[in-house]
Amino acid sequence: MKIQAFLESAAAALLVASSAEAFAPGSSRSITPTSPPPTQLRAEIGETGVAFEHVAREWRCKYSAGPSGGPGDSESLKACQSLLNEFLPKLKALPGAQVTRQVCGGCMDFKVSITQPLEEHGAWAGANYDPLESEFMGKLKAIDGTSLHETQEITFEAL
Repeated sequence: MKIQAFLESAAAALLVASSAEAFAPGSSRSITPTSPPPTQLRAEIGETGVAFEHVAREWRCKYSAGPSGGPGDSESLKACQSLLNEFLPKLKALPGAQVTRQVCGGCMDFKVSITQPLEEHGAWAGANYDPLESEFMGKLKAIDGTSLHETQEITFEAL
């Protein structure tokens, strides 16, 4: 037992010595100190353990099926996508924004989520998401074959 403990401590000392050499002055290796990442605003929902740094504003509707009974030939889905294409540059210009689109071919959902870090999202929320939201939702409601037009603010975290 004593021999095994000695060998383990000797191996550990050798490892430390060889590792320490990399940090010694005059060493051919160099380590550049890095600053810690910037602190991002973080919130938690009560004492639930649900913490988040990002918030998304979701715009959604139901679109109607095409003549085939599915989404592949849906004129309303095509119009929803065209509307999103029109607004995409403005949405991506929001501070820290990432835009995702979700489409379900079964329940005929069309959803757009604009996700921002919590601190950037606050300014847009404070402006009642306007003018982008009112313009987008107004045009979405005008698309023939869409229904159940809704908006929602939700936390949005990659885990």
